[in-house]
Formats: sequence, C-alpha cells, structure tokens
Amino acid sequence: MYRVDVKGKQISKLDPKTFLELGLLERFDMQEWIAASPEILGEDLLIVAKEHELPSRIRLDLLAVDRTGNLVVIELKRDESGSAVEWQAIKYASYCSNFTTEDLCAFYAQHLESDTEEARSRIEEFVDGELSDLNQDQRIVLVAREFHSDVASAVLWLRDYGVDITCIRLRPYVDSDSKLFINPDIIIPLPEARDYIERRENKRREEKQPTEAIGSFSMEKGTFDDATLEQNLRRTLARSTRLAPRFVYFLEILLSEDRSFKREEVIGKLFEGGIGTDEGQSGRYLSNLSQLLTKKATPHLRQIITFTGGEWAGAPKNDYYIHPKYREMVQRLVHEWKADSS
Repeated sequence: MYRVDVKGKQISKLDPKTFLELGLLERFDMQEWIAASPEILGEDLLIVAKEHELPSRIRLDLLAVDRTGNLVVIELKRDESGSAVEWQAIKYASYCSNFTTEDLCAFYAQHLESDTEEARSRIEEFVDGELSDLNQDQRIVLVAREFHSDVASAVLWLRDYGVDITCIRLRPYVDSDSKLFINPDIIIPLPEARDYIERRENKRREEKQPTEAIGSFSMEKGTFDDATLEQNLRRTLARSTRLAPRFVYFLEILLSEDRSFKREEVIGKLFEGGIGTDEGQSGRYLSNLSQLLTKKATPHLRQIITFTGGEWAGAPKNDYYIHPKYREMVQRLVHEWKADSS
C-alpha cells in the first residue's frame, strides 16, 4: 500500500505490520472496530451480539444478521488463521442455527442495552424480508491477517457443498507518521469473480442436490378457490415489511405484458425502477422474492405465478409468469395496494 501526496506528486510506501507487532488484540481491537463499522467486511451487516457465550462456555466473537435475514457468524483471528478455524466456525454456526427470532431479539437487546421491543423494531427495519424468515440460513465470515493454506482449501471445498463461508483478510499498515491503516480484502470468493463462482457453485449443488423439499421450502401449488386465493394474496401484500413494495413492483413487471419474463430481464427492470443500487443488489432482491415464492406458507403464490427452476431451496428460478386466470385479480389488488400506500 502507498500513501499519495497529490499536490507534491509523491507516493510513500506504507510499512506492513502484524497486529502482534502493534500490540493489537482480537477482542479489544479488531472486534471493536468491526462491531462499530461492520461495513469493513464488505457488506451491510447488523451486529446483534458480541462475545456471546454458548452453553459450552465458548464465546462467539461476533454474531450478525445480513439484509436477507441470514445469521452471520464472524470468527476473528489476530494474525495467522490457524489450520482449523473453519471447523471451529462450523461448530458455532451449527449451534446458532437453532436460535429463534425471539432469541436473536433478546441477544440484540442485551447488545444495545435496551429492551426487546426496540431490538425487534431495529432488526425488522434492517432486514429486507420478514422476521419470521430470520435465521433460515447461516453464513460464516472468517477474518484474519493471513489464512493458512489448509483453511483456504477447506473453505473452497465447503462452498462447493453449499456452506456459505467467506474469508476476509485484514492487513495493518503504518505510515512514516506512525498512523495506522487497515486494508480489508475479500479473498474467498474473489469479488471480481463472485458472480461466476456463485453460478458455478449453484450448478454443482444442483447436480448433487436431491429435489425433495427441505425445511420451509415447497414447490406444491395451492388449489384455492378464487375468493380464498384473493384473501391470501391480500394478506401477503398487507405485511408491513420492506419486501412488500418490492413484491408489488415485481408483480407490476409480470403484469406489464402477458408473457413469461427471464430472470435477467426482471433484474434489469427492478434496477431501472430503483429496486437496488446496482444490478447485483437487484439480483439479490429478486432472490428474496423468489424465496418467498417457494415457502411452504405461500402455496397461493405458486398457484398465481409459474416459474421454471427452483427444484431445491436456493436454486435459481426463471420464466416468471402470472397465470392468465388471475391477472385481473392481481392487477386490481396491486392497484388497491398502491392507492392505500400513496
């Protein structure tokens, strides 16, 4: 790393250091930086617990929630990751998979030194989906100055088998005035190749994944009469979540023409409509909407909207189409929702 003197047309090299050399610690330094500014990890995260103690007396470094409601276990190592940090984090994530929404609200209330109602309100405002979807999946983020080759190899293998695990390198540098700089660097998956890597991983998992329903996932379509179907759709649109207006815009895209819409086409239209700051984020929002379509609790949506793909939880979907029989009903309810929201 170099510091640039623009006016003087000079650059000066920053000296790489170890956290040990600088006398900096995992718990009292790195952990505090990340808890205060989680964006250093390259995404929007809500830290809900710090030094959370498990029944085994082991303490989690940081516990967070991402925008889609996934739980994120963040494990820190000061300099060298060691050769088994990924296994340690997997054990933590497996235990955390049992946390309920009420558990996470309680943890966050303790972290805020507030009450559970305020904690619940802040989490609900942060996530794009609904609180009932909280902790449907778990992710792991490993942070260290350097990663042991065994860890990197294990992480790449785990990702092939559907474990969402990321390695982030935090490297400290010092300039000639002894000012400290931290350079965060996502090394797995490489940001430049993330889309390619995720498509490749999805393809590999699709080839290995059984097509049976898993957890809250379902492909079973509803068989409701028209009145019940309309009532169920009204309830979905009436939910006070940030997902609701995005779902309405998604329906408007499908209503714009009587045909099926490709995934990439929907992403482009979401982005054009301001649903996402870039097409990558618009794609993640579409993934949230697609997950809504394959929940056990939403067979009415699968009765109304057809799509291809999605044979297993998390599989990409395509060719979204509103059944002709229900287009008028959907159009009417969307119009009513927009009138009520204006």
